[in-house]
Amino acid sequence: MSKVKQWAENTAEEAVDTIIGKLTSGEINRSDARTEIMKVDNLNLVGINEHNIDEVIYEAHVNA
Repeated sequence: MSKVKQWAENTAEEAVDTIIGKLTSGEINRSDARTEIMKVDNLNLVGINEHNIDEVIYEAHVNA
């Protein structure tokens, strides 16, 4: 994988992790988390889209 693509993937993953952390700590609710995650650049590189976002949030929140 190219360095640029790897960087983009890592950046998207870190952004999603930060948002999930806010959700877990109670700073934001699920609706806000969904909105924020869908705005993350290069979200497609981490396998998240509008069809599976709710499942991703649920799984991350339950397993936190």
